[in-house]
Amino acid sequence: MTVNTIPGARYRMPTVFGPAIGPRQHPDGRMWTPEETGTMNSDWMRIAYRTDPAKLERILPSGFELRGEPILSVSCAWFRNLYWIAGRSYGILSLDFPVTYRGKDEVIEGSFCPIIWEGRPDAILTGREELGFPKMFAEFPEIEWDRELGTARCSASWMDFTFFDIELTGLVEEANPKKILPGSGGGPQLYYKYMPRTSPNGVEGADIEYVTCGAPKGSTAANIVMDDFEYRRWTGDGSLNWHKATFEQLPLTFNIVNTVADLDMLEIVEVEMVSFAGPGIAIAVNSMRAVEPA
Repeated sequence: MTVNTIPGARYRMPTVFGPAIGPRQHPDGRMWTPEETGTMNSDWMRIAYRTDPAKLERILPSGFELRGEPILSVSCAWFRNLYWIAGRSYGILSLDFPVTYRGKDEVIEGSFCPIIWEGRPDAILTGREELGFPKMFAEFPEIEWDRELGTARCSASWMDFTFFDIELTGLVEEANPKKILPGSGGGPQLYYKYMPRTSPNGVEGADIEYVTCGAPKGSTAANIVMDDFEYRRWTGDGSLNWHKATFEQLPLTFNIVNTVADLDMLEIVEVEMVSFAGPGIAIAVNSMRAVEPA
């Protein structure tokens, strides 16, 4: 008797061992309950800066256009006590900027995320396949945060080559901050999912190629709602550096890092540090959907 897939269950390769375990599916093949996911914690550093709009446009897929000011947000965060990896932690580095996407029968104003680096292969494979997130691997130390001095720093590397570092200084806590995921004030986040078709020399193109979005059709909500989170926010000064790489230093991602490094930092417009704790299930992003292309 051959393997039969269960209708309505999530699967990833290798499918022959049953439904996929991950942030959006319990080992029993059902969704996790809020009680099972406990409380996750995160520290989140972000610097937003004005850059050259023409250079941003060069990394926009078809159907996208820049919206408003060409502000690039760079976020470096550390997630702790994640239920779906049995309480373990990892770091993350991501970019986003404001866009408008025009699909077949809807126009979405939000933020486009062209690249995410994460420190756990498990998080990368679930996010790439299930959500369409453009994730790559990097190594992260825990954020060094001295609350008394008001400083924080972190970095991202691959095989001992540090391609990114960030430092915040003069951090001062804000009273009564608005509870939003850093950088998500511009509506839902949008991603471009691409899965190649297996064919000699790749000549048959993609099996899958479309935009994914976490908000329901017609909604302007952010992908993750943080109303139930304990939430604190600090503002201050900051700096970051992208270190250009050779093929030998970053064989699969030097082109990505070098393209981002070429996005001129014309003016820093926002620096923030956010610390939040709340239901682990809230960051599972279980509402992602495909947007029909024009």
